[in-house]
Amino acid sequence: MWNVRVVVAAALLVAAIVSVSWVGARGQADAEPGFEVPRAPVAQQPAARQAVPVPDAGAAEQVRSAPQGRVIARGPAMVADEIASHTDRAPLIRLTISGDFPVRSLDYTVLVDGQAVGRGIPTEDLNAIRVALPQPRTGAVVSYRYGDGQATTVGPLKVEGK
Repeated sequence: MWNVRVVVAAALLVAAIVSVSWVGARGQADAEPGFEVPRAPVAQQPAARQAVPVPDAGAAEQVRSAPQGRVIARGPAMVADEIASHTDRAPLIRLTISGDFPVRSLDYTVLVDGQAVGRGIPTEDLNAIRVALPQPRTGAVVSYRYGDGQATTVGPLKVEGK
């Protein structure tokens, strides 16, 4: 009798798994054409919106966790420093923007003079985001936004020694 109960329970479990898989597959098939659910950290951008550069995994890890390098620019609540590259390329320039950056389903987009330069990588304590930056220039206005929201202006950069 005990064996019969185990077999019946196993059969019910298999039936439940199969039916849940089938219902999930039907839900995907019934979704609107072209509809995609955004997934962090690389969410799909609407076609009308500017594409945001995504760093390769190695560069992203360096931007997130490399020790402080030589500071080359500053601004309100931000600092740009050179960090060593693991390749033969020139050092990476990393911009760190301080603030409150809670984990959310989409990444923050960092903009310089209104142009997206990359996706902000949160620090471990979530009190800053970091991004690889092209060569900074004095007066460049840095801002960030979440999703399609309004951009929050951080302020202008000032290159050190200039």
